[in-house]
Amino acid sequence: MTQAEVESAVESWNWNLNIFEIYDEIRDCSERHQKQLLTYAYGFFNEDPMIKELAHHFGVDIIEE
Repeated sequence: MTQAEVESAVESWNWNLNIFEIYDEIRDCSERHQKQLLTYAYGFFNEDPMIKELAHHFGVDIIEE
């Protein structure tokens, strides 16, 4: 996915999906795409702990700055 595609996908979730719906959106994505989406989503949603927990579930390490 390009960065623009990642941003568009995550921004389309903007408070329209709950964490379970986000899970459904990304569960069939490749590991690389999951990492891209969840890393961007974590920052976009102001470091929401639920996004970090979802990332952990998928084995994605989110590095906090």
